Amino acid sequence: MRNTWGGVAVAVIMLLVPPQSSASSADSPRVTARAALVMDADSGTVIWERNPDLELPPASTTKVMTAILALESNALGRSFPASPEACQAAPSKVNLQPGQRLNLEDLVYAILLNSANDASVVIAESLTGSIPEFADRMNARARQLGAFHSHFMNPHGLTAEGHYSTVHDLATIFRHGVHIPKFRSILGTKSVIVSVENSTRIIALHSHNRLLEGYRIPVIGKTGYTIPAKKCFVGAGTFEGREIIVAVLGSSDLWGDTKRLFEFGFGDALPPAPLLQHAAMRPSLHRATRAGKRAPLRSNARPAGGQGRYAIQVGSFERVDRAKRLQHALGRRGYDAAINRVAKGSGKHKRTEYQVQVGAYPNRGQAESAVRTMAAHVDVPVRIVQR
Repeated sequence: MRNTWGGVAVAVIMLLVPPQSSASSADSPRVTARAALVMDADSGTVIWERNPDLELPPASTTKVMTAILALESNALGRSFPASPEACQAAPSKVNLQPGQRLNLEDLVYAILLNSANDASVVIAESLTGSIPEFADRMNARARQLGAFHSHFMNPHGLTAEGHYSTVHDLATIFRHGVHIPKFRSILGTKSVIVSVENSTRIIALHSHNRLLEGYRIPVIGKTGYTIPAKKCFVGAGTFEGREIIVAVLGSSDLWGDTKRLFEFGFGDALPPAPLLQHAAMRPSLHRATRAGKRAPLRSNARPAGGQGRYAIQVGSFERVDRAKRLQHALGRRGYDAAINRVAKGSGKHKRTEYQVQVGAYPNRGQAESAVRTMAAHVDVPVRIVQR
């Protein structure tokens, strides 16, 4: 009898103990998220999970699906106008005005870097005619990719009844995305400047992903936040040829959770955290922002090819076509900009940067005065550099 009751006791205890994730609780990462998952990008094998199929609001991680549909379309070379409805989208946004046109690729930059809701609506309306039709296409493509616990109602992820996803679905969708070179390239961009095609306006875009630079490994990904969704993320980190995908929904410590999940996935193989650069060693950056009435455009502009020790660097690009587009946009605003080709790195890490610079100023004071003038016309981060 004693042995029988012992067996029953063991059985009861086993029933009461909740099932563990892929690792024991002692070894599991400590995260605040309601749902989280670590996946091997090559095989799709789940390394660790918490509530993988719990349907939750995904906030702006929704835009991963929107971007994939845009990049898989045959319209990347085309530009599309912003409708009044798109311009009325709630923040975050790039403040498009009705009728302003952006190239589809630039719209994808806007949604993946700046999480622009207005740009998301432009994509949806341009590719299918309406948000409901685009949502239908999102859901159909998600099913094709194996995301069976997601349902999208809009292209941006703002709170809507019936709009939900899961960490397993988000990781599955993102795993498909990283096989699209343009998707990976855009998410690997820290900042970029795009121009409105039928306007003199240029728009500076900056990634919301804090792990893209300065972390132990480079991480590409998409963030999201609404009050109901809390903090969300889906992305991929690569180290020594291995890539791991992390998805997080409902977090109150997003970057702490995300780091712990990547560190759990890679184990002890990761390099140590880089030392922070001392603030005094960082380049002098100014942000030119729209400020009241526009002053005369050429009041402080100097010819880019003139004599002078200082210049204003407005952008730096890996692609010359993007540098030329910014140069052209600045020219339409009355600024004589030049493109400088600069070699960076060495060996297999050697690359070329195309730097767009304005002016040739004899002293720093004149360069700073020119920056203040640019503030009335250009919403971009600029840097004063020595020529």
